[in-house]
Amino acid sequence: MTGRSSLIALASNAFNDPQVMTIIDTFTIELQRRQLRPLIFNLTRMNDWVEAVALMSQYQIDGIIIASSTLNQNFVRHVQKSGIPTVLAFGRDIHEVGISASFVDNVEGGRTAATAFLRRDYRELGFIGAHSEVSTTKDRLAGYYEVLNRNEVEPIVVHSGEYSHDAGRRAVNRLLVSHPKIDAIFCADDLLAMGAMDGIRYDLRRSIPEIGVIGFSDMQMSRWPSYDLSTFATNVGRVVENAIEIMQSQIENGAQIVEKRIVGCELVARKSIRELP
Repeated sequence: MTGRSSLIALASNAFNDPQVMTIIDTFTIELQRRQLRPLIFNLTRMNDWVEAVALMSQYQIDGIIIASSTLNQNFVRHVQKSGIPTVLAFGRDIHEVGISASFVDNVEGGRTAATAFLRRDYRELGFIGAHSEVSTTKDRLAGYYEVLNRNEVEPIVVHSGEYSHDAGRRAVNRLLVSHPKIDAIFCADDLLAMGAMDGIRYDLRRSIPEIGVIGFSDMQMSRWPSYDLSTFATNVGRVVENAIEIMQSQIENGAQIVEKRIVGCELVARKSIRELP
């Protein structure tokens, strides 16, 4: 009667990331609370984006929420061409294709990480991110650069290619072998940070917080005693609620304007960095 299915597609290509599973869990609970039905699409191994969008369209979905910062932008463009209401969650908004978004203030997180290191008298700083075009890496690095440049500090940057423990471990070995004086590293993701910590301790036989490490996302493993990682709490629930509210507005009223909602993040200082003097 309404011409609607109440089906909302949740699309991601990062199901190997524990934080994404937390995000999907939060999304499904909130969608069901609103009498909407989630339909999960795992795009990890898909490369034909026209086919991916066609697959979604077969289910007569009312909308799509993309929960990823690493998904190929060609997919996002094909989704927009399909005319299905779409919201990007957690990745940066993509102005050039006119898609609404709900995401964390990644730039401010980068600024805060740089400030935290400088206040603790770290001076030889590094950064480990995913691929240079990944939106969350790009924005967190931009904020990091902004504060460090004002303080005449030039960070050494390594791009690992992906958010994973193994990538972080490989990257920190590469970073510290070539630049052994580095005394603090901001990682664009907790998995990278935990991999970096293991590389520092077990491969390079150095200690933490002699080398300070800050991650991003505050995933559950970051609180384990073996890591006790300083990281950023990202208020997943608020980002999810914003994304669904934008989606419902688009379904009811049409995508009349591109809307973006930015949620703040907060540094949680643990034992992977020095205490404040």
